[in-house]
Amino acid sequence: MAFPAWAAKPVTVAQLEQTLTTISRAHKPDAEIARQIGGMKLSERITEATLARLSARLETGSQAALALQLLADQSAFLDPPASELPATSFPDDATQRRMLEAARNYVARTLPQLPNFLATRSIRRYDDSPQELKKGGWPVRLGLHLVDTSTREISVWDERGRLPSAVWREQSGLISNGEFGSTLGMILADTAKGKVTWSHWEQIAGEPAAVFQYSVAKFSSSYEVTGYQQPAAEYANLTGRQGVAGIGPRLSGHSSDITPTITKPGYHGSLWLDPATGTILRITIEADAKGGAPFQRASILVEYGPVQIGESSFICPVRSVALYEATAPPQANLSDAPGEWLNIVLFTGYHRFGSTIKILTDKPLPN
Repeated sequence: MAFPAWAAKPVTVAQLEQTLTTISRAHKPDAEIARQIGGMKLSERITEATLARLSARLETGSQAALALQLLADQSAFLDPPASELPATSFPDDATQRRMLEAARNYVARTLPQLPNFLATRSIRRYDDSPQELKKGGWPVRLGLHLVDTSTREISVWDERGRLPSAVWREQSGLISNGEFGSTLGMILADTAKGKVTWSHWEQIAGEPAAVFQYSVAKFSSSYEVTGYQQPAAEYANLTGRQGVAGIGPRLSGHSSDITPTITKPGYHGSLWLDPATGTILRITIEADAKGGAPFQRASILVEYGPVQIGESSFICPVRSVALYEATAPPQANLSDAPGEWLNIVLFTGYHRFGSTIKILTDKPLPN
């Protein structure tokens, strides 16, 4: 099932819920419900509570349920409906400064001391590449559809130490890096020269979360975005460096004349903090697509949660979303290349990397 972005119309979460109520009462077939959901584009984020409530109306594993989940994933970078925000008063300036300072201390002191965790990273990749509706038919572009899934074990130290260029060359499709290691540190370092302002309160897992908005100018940016464009003065070869986050598509199977380039645009996003401890609960990064950038959108979201490893609990990445939109340059002749990519990533199976040594003393060596 493909979901045509070109036909999408912006709707609120309330309008989506009303539409689902109407079509459910009309006993529409599963494919028709999925088609209507796929023809929407949300102007608000579907929260976990709302998604659970709406999903309960649909058959598990149905096309409609999958379309609703994909719609929710695409809305992850938006604010939730105002009616779902807590009616808590804004904190004063001193309280805001205290929360931000606690967050910086959390990143500076806690994260570097984390053990070398291992985890399983599972990726579902979507894009809007042309598809054959019938075998042997002419491929048509119908919107986002699942193109690939992958699973591999990763480690904190490996993800922090690898160059973005190495990650890019090993994979195909939309590639993002840094979510498991360096993204959070990059944002806190870059915003030291940027701007951070209060936004609103939210609820995460039933607890209050303080939400701040931030922006980083291009001259202070460490966020690397890969694109396809004729090299210009502000672009560089795809070399990359350590300690940054990055995103971009790899167009495998196309002419070697199409040269990938990277830039470090300004970017903005939001930070969700535990107001008492400064623990980071959620982050978003959205590149500023202006000044001739070879992309329309390059965004990453990372959600953090408690993970039990042995007898200890740690806050680690549990889910991320990467979204990229671009139009290939006319000279590239990439009519079959996607223009929109979406990756949904889950981090599971956390365990600790380590070894044990047993030293035997006062024992005779075996013959």
